[in-house]
Amino acid sequence: MSAQVFLHIKRLAMVSVVSVLALSSGVVRAQVTVSAGPLQLHEVKTIYIDPSSDDFMRLLKSRLEKWGAVKITSQLEEADAILKCETESRIVPAKVVVRVIDAQVRLVDRHTQKLIWSTKKSTSWDNRLADVIVEQLRRDREKSFSHY
Repeated sequence: MSAQVFLHIKRLAMVSVVSVLALSSGVVRAQVTVSAGPLQLHEVKTIYIDPSSDDFMRLLKSRLEKWGAVKITSQLEEADAILKCETESRIVPAKVVVRVIDAQVRLVDRHTQKLIWSTKKSTSWDNRLADVIVEQLRRDREKSFSHY
């Protein structure tokens, strides 16, 4: 049995147990909300980009919009997930001084705040780094479709 099928069965079992407990108590006093965990990567259709004054985030946003597989929204309430990015620049001494940018990118479920996807990449070119991150997201999203 694949891991995705197992997780789906586990989610259904959790919902069933909660339903049985609620019914057996006789009276349900409040609405019970069951979170089955974060969305799968292929389920994410709309992304809100966590506000940042970082130029790299603006570049990453433009690359995601160019890719077009997900919609980028400026309204948090419309998003399935939130994209968060932490960048750090460092100088690496070599024959020529090189500035290296490290980026830790995380995509979290808007409702549960649980991690859906993450990557950490480094390069000396802002443009290349944004392209590499979007390409990794694209490949991982395709894998997500095939595993479900």
